[in-house]
Amino acid sequence: MALTAAPSSVWIISTLEIAVGWRGEQHLMLIHPSYPLAGQPNSPTHDEGYWAPPFVAYPVHIDYSPPTTAGSLLRLATEAAKSVDIEGGLHHLAYQMGLRDIHLKQRSAFLELKVSPRSPSLVKAYYILRHGLVGVDTSSYRNLADPEQRRGYVFLPLGQYQSATHLRHSEEHGRSERWFLGKPLMSNVEHVLGDDMRRLAISEESIDVDANLFNREERGILCVVDLAGYGTALRYALDHMHTFSTAAASAQDDFRRQVAHELHTMLGDIGSTQAQFAGDGFVAAFPERVFPDAAELTAKILTRWERLIDLVEQLNGAIRDPEKRVGTRLVLHHGAYTYGRIAGTRSFAAAFDGAAVIEAVRLEQGLAAASKERGTGVFSSLPQRLHLLAVSADLEARLKTPEGEAPFDRWSALGRTELTAKEYDGEALIFRFMTPDGER
Repeated sequence: MALTAAPSSVWIISTLEIAVGWRGEQHLMLIHPSYPLAGQPNSPTHDEGYWAPPFVAYPVHIDYSPPTTAGSLLRLATEAAKSVDIEGGLHHLAYQMGLRDIHLKQRSAFLELKVSPRSPSLVKAYYILRHGLVGVDTSSYRNLADPEQRRGYVFLPLGQYQSATHLRHSEEHGRSERWFLGKPLMSNVEHVLGDDMRRLAISEESIDVDANLFNREERGILCVVDLAGYGTALRYALDHMHTFSTAAASAQDDFRRQVAHELHTMLGDIGSTQAQFAGDGFVAAFPERVFPDAAELTAKILTRWERLIDLVEQLNGAIRDPEKRVGTRLVLHHGAYTYGRIAGTRSFAAAFDGAAVIEAVRLEQGLAAASKERGTGVFSSLPQRLHLLAVSADLEARLKTPEGEAPFDRWSALGRTELTAKEYDGEALIFRFMTPDGER
């Protein structure tokens, strides 16, 4: 059978098919091996990379001319495969994935001739050698679950393959591609999963992973921050903070990037990797197993937060209207929570769950509402834009040390009060920040 085009190169692709069972459902693990390469002619306009199974790739040497028939391509690829330690490569791959004592099962191979996903101007040939992971040491199961999504795995449900994916025509490849989670599947994945019997065979050899391995039960300090009046201040910067040489939008964008950089840097400096960002704020957690000293951790959080306040005050110094200045809110709480793939294999990203997380968020919402009302109690007669800190009763009890409480040097205590938001009502110790120029 003559090939429709002579391949510019030939590759052996040794794939590792890993089916993971979660609560009675079977899923195929997929990775995102590459973003589209820059500057490639005929690149798809969607600018997305392709989902693929974990794999090892080996280039095949072409002598004087490329193969022109399916038979010559198969002979070239199979001869080249004899000189490669295919199984050794897969064991190396599994080792890098944190898997040990693996058991592999060889599955049906096939040839593929197609436009290269990463170099769309080239036609390449691929000899797909399939292997299924049918056994692995149970101590490795958490590396399959990837609870914090540090490895970037996604899981395609095999039982709902048709409904979980959709077809989209590709002008560049001249065919319809099947998409999952906003990105197309590699055509070799489509070929394998498009057959009901192959899909069933993969499902039947799945590795059941305990649902608890997809996230972790933790205890520790929860931190919720938000900037008050941030949008109003940025609008003020757009309307008023410009010169003959500096555009207003440029000044606005520069400050927004500085704040975003400082928020991320703050958590990086403290050492937290459990966080969810949302615009001008975040929810972060510091587990006790990593941060056992609550007073020391609180001191670090406050020191880094004060640096961000100093940055905010740079903007406030240029805003004449006090009601348009930026304030900040920091809430510190302590309790039990869950972090990771909360929805197991269906999770899009690592996230938080648990009563303590809801309580921390409600405390911040209650702090925002109470500070805006400025009625009676600790918030009476306060300016609208100020820097506030709320320490929950649960955390306050843990800050007592022989040397005293966590340092609140630059913070003035306003007293304890009840903060209410929706159905939640909790007590907190409230502080306001002391700037070099006085209280804010």
